[in-house]
Amino acid sequence: MTKGRILFLLLAIPIALSWSSPLRAEEPPRPVGYYVDAALSGYPSLASMRQRITLKRNEAIRAGALDDPKGWFAISNVPVRTLSFREEDMTGKEIGFSQMIPYPGKRAHAVRIVEKEKEEAEFDLAEMRNMLRADVKMAYAELSTVRAQEGVVRQVRAVLDQVVRVSTEMFAVGKGRQPDVLRGQVEFQKMREMLLMLENREKVLSIRLNTLAVLPPDASVPALDNLAEFSPGYNVGDLRAIYMAERPARQAIQARIGKGKLQVLHAEHGYKPDFEVSASYMQRDPMPDGTKRPDMFSAMVSMTLPIWRKEKIEPGIRAMTAEREMAIRDEETLDAEAADTIGGSLASLENFLAVAKLYRTTLIPQAEQSEHSNIEAYRVGKIDFPMLMDSLMAVLNFRKEYLGMVGESHMTKARLEAAVGRELDGAPPKTRNSDGEGR
Repeated sequence: MTKGRILFLLLAIPIALSWSSPLRAEEPPRPVGYYVDAALSGYPSLASMRQRITLKRNEAIRAGALDDPKGWFAISNVPVRTLSFREEDMTGKEIGFSQMIPYPGKRAHAVRIVEKEKEEAEFDLAEMRNMLRADVKMAYAELSTVRAQEGVVRQVRAVLDQVVRVSTEMFAVGKGRQPDVLRGQVEFQKMREMLLMLENREKVLSIRLNTLAVLPPDASVPALDNLAEFSPGYNVGDLRAIYMAERPARQAIQARIGKGKLQVLHAEHGYKPDFEVSASYMQRDPMPDGTKRPDMFSAMVSMTLPIWRKEKIEPGIRAMTAEREMAIRDEETLDAEAADTIGGSLASLENFLAVAKLYRTTLIPQAEQSEHSNIEAYRVGKIDFPMLMDSLMAVLNFRKEYLGMVGESHMTKARLEAAVGRELDGAPPKTRNSDGEGR
């Protein structure tokens, strides 16, 4: 075995590590939109929230209805001694009804409060869709990255396997060094460990992606789109404006604030009385001597007396005021958290993309050039085998890191979309239907 053969095998390294993509499967790559659409159409929690919206819609109808009227049938002033309906002038048979009528404005407030709850549920549904979409995109991006890294490791491992075989044969005939063989075997096994970890991560991510998309967890995930660098095209000011206008979670809290204001007004109406209108008709039998007695009609209006102010009304107003203030504080907290997420994610995104560009344009080409130079230097005996291995591992690590940076940029973009409330692909904002879903 000559050094010429070793050189021939080593020259295959740049070819094996070229930028050309691995062979694609016959089935075209499945885009992220497939999994997003599957998740948004079939995830159980979304269906549950749709039922909550239906519940609140019907509760709003019920909230505006009057209480059921009361009806009664009675006998009045019957003598106990004779139980006669003809003996006493005031004895009669009575039929009547009554209806409770709340103070004007109370029913309207009750309806508007439940309508705000329905509105909040609609925005909660939109927020669930927003977060689910981001989760799917992050799982998809990470799985695509792991698979691409697996491909790079397999390519380099195949080449390293050939190099180790040649070194072993050289050592067997007395032309090689044992440390070179051992170093090559160690690096080969380290790549095996790396590959096992990536394969395990791929299984975990496949299960997660299938679960989010409401697919069988153990179903195989076909080829995915390769991730590419992209330009953000937005700044902190733009993203905060989008968040303020479109984040469903913020709109849900604003609905809670509106409901809190209505609840305070409704509680203040506790000072106002409710009215009950009643009417009755009494039929009277003739007197024992045959004298007819006219029937009688009665009507009455009664009202509640809201006198328990300190024990009942004022505590209710304070409770509703506190609930409104809680919603206001929750909005301020969400605004602060969103500002932190937007600023941090955008800074991280710009950093990931800058580092990825550095790997692609500088570090990887330089590492490949260094590898070529080390091959030539090794051929003439100017460097040793470990230095050659270092250059090979540098190319592997740089390419893995490049793929990792691109994957992290896509995952960070998904987090940013979750923070602002919509996708950031330059598409116009989506309107929402009555169930809070994009259309």
